[in-house]
Amino acid sequence: MELGRATLTWAIAARPHQILNINLAEPFRVRINCGEANPAPDISVAGPLTDRRAYVSLSGSIHAFHILFQPTGLNRLVGVNVRSLVNQNPAVSDVLGPKSAAALGDAVRMAPDFDQRVAAVERWIGTMLEGRDSDCPIDLASRQMIAARGAARIEDLVAESGFSASQFARRFEMRVGMAPKLFARMIRFDRALIARREAPNRPWTDIVHELGYFDQAHFIRECHAFTGLPPSGLVGDWNNVFCPDG
Repeated sequence: MELGRATLTWAIAARPHQILNINLAEPFRVRINCGEANPAPDISVAGPLTDRRAYVSLSGSIHAFHILFQPTGLNRLVGVNVRSLVNQNPAVSDVLGPKSAAALGDAVRMAPDFDQRVAAVERWIGTMLEGRDSDCPIDLASRQMIAARGAARIEDLVAESGFSASQFARRFEMRVGMAPKLFARMIRFDRALIARREAPNRPWTDIVHELGYFDQAHFIRECHAFTGLPPSGLVGDWNNVFCPDG
């Protein structure tokens, strides 16, 4: 889009996602809580947000390509401990290394259209995954949690994994970036925001009941924890939410 001198700003709630951002035009600016708004790197990784809100500002010529990873995707791709990315927005070169980051950036920028950018990224990911391990029980468990909209019983996932509870928790935090229970809470809250975005006139009480919150007070506490606002404050700029499918 072309914004010229206008500035488009929106808030981002705490969320579990790992996103790789490639700016093809002017970089956006990111402000965490009450800090200063700083330009994002040309290619950056947005790690999970757990207890802080980010504000993204766009202006000028906006052209960006985003890769949304499955919960353990970055760990499997480059072996990074995802806990190091929580509440961070580092340059991709700091996560992937300069050579891999440059190869990805060049491949996306040289592609003439969206479909060919997707194909270029898939080729790059295929090269990066050569020789790496296949899915592990933590990968499967995290995807099951998304498919269940955060309602999967963690005790059952631990039993299916073959790990002890402590091993499961430790490996989960390394590969996903947070404890299993926090991940489940974030998935459910993300789904609540999505449900409200898709049906703006739908009462919060219906959404809360559908997603299995204990009661309205439970949801209000979660809302304050992840956005700093009550449900009535989630209007307008809070519509920019998304979550990968299971």
